[in-house]
Amino acid sequence: MNLFLHTPNSENNLTEIYQRAFNKAEELFVVTAYLTAWDSSLVLNDKCQRFRLIIGKDFGITKKEACRAVMKCLPPERKAQFLVADLISGFHPKAMFWKEANSQYFALVGSSNLTLAAFESNYEANTFFELKEEEYMAAEEWIASIEKQSVPVSEDWLDKYVEARQAGCNDGKNNKSDTTNKPIAALKLPTIRFINKLLDARRRNLKIYQQHRKSLIDLFTKCAYGEITSARFYEQLPQYWSHEVGDRLQGNGWERKGASGNFREVASSYLSILNASSNERDDVVSREIDRLKQLKEPARKAFFSEMLCLEFPDKYPVLNAPVKSYLRAMKYRAPRNASEGAQYTDLAIKLRASLAQNRDYPAQSLAELDTVIWHKYSKKKR
Repeated sequence: MNLFLHTPNSENNLTEIYQRAFNKAEELFVVTAYLTAWDSSLVLNDKCQRFRLIIGKDFGITKKEACRAVMKCLPPERKAQFLVADLISGFHPKAMFWKEANSQYFALVGSSNLTLAAFESNYEANTFFELKEEEYMAAEEWIASIEKQSVPVSEDWLDKYVEARQAGCNDGKNNKSDTTNKPIAALKLPTIRFINKLLDARRRNLKIYQQHRKSLIDLFTKCAYGEITSARFYEQLPQYWSHEVGDRLQGNGWERKGASGNFREVASSYLSILNASSNERDDVVSREIDRLKQLKEPARKAFFSEMLCLEFPDKYPVLNAPVKSYLRAMKYRAPRNASEGAQYTDLAIKLRASLAQNRDYPAQSLAELDTVIWHKYSKKKR
């Protein structure tokens, strides 16, 4: 274990450790209570499979300018991996955990936030040490618990976030942010008449899906492994997923483009997501959607997102025209220049957060919320 005791006149060891982590990590998790400055020389290496930077916003100390610097540095596919602990009051960690080649695990833990003062003028105490695998796994689970109460940092979140006023401001008001420790609601949830009737119908859809789930997954598996053709998959699909069966969520429309889809690629992506661990699934979803986008696969949006919503009703939304209308009405903006996969992940996380912030809302999952959005924002009724 290395102990770094920093003074204004001592050498800065933190920069060296951060550079090592960003250059060598295969997985990297950074948590900091406050972000007021960002070193733009920190560039994540291309071999890093998992990355999270989670910041706090208590008391308005985190700076918008520093957040925008991070957002600018991140590549499109990682835009939704920069998060703020929006639902947590009392977020105070200062730590970094990462995995290098040959299954080596490391941690940097101490008093330093990501602030210019921490790296230059403050008195700080930090420790750098190697972790056992089980310790690293415990840290990973701890990060996952934080992530569930966090949302991606994007321009629409920054628009609502209020920085603390500068010390010395003589306007007679409190110097702390007006939002202090309150969550910043991600999206306003729609209200509609007869909502309980709609939710009962959606719950029947989900129950019927469970009855056909195994057969549908078998169909995906056969197509992914080349046991049936893409055309055969498309032909057999309505036996397990259709309005007639009773488990289809959205209206007609995707069939025109979907008929020309490469369902072997779609099935391969679906199985990758299905087999991912819960902590890794958002990353895999984002990566596979980007892969299908690169292949110009027409079934990657409405159809693919519905498959995800049916299988993971608490985690992933349907992406269709009514949802897009709802997002425009809410003035929702994904992180600027985010990839298609990162945009979808950002939306999923923010909808989850919206439900978490509204425990009394009648819809209790994204699949249930979808039917409310559909009936509120669809131009035509099923």
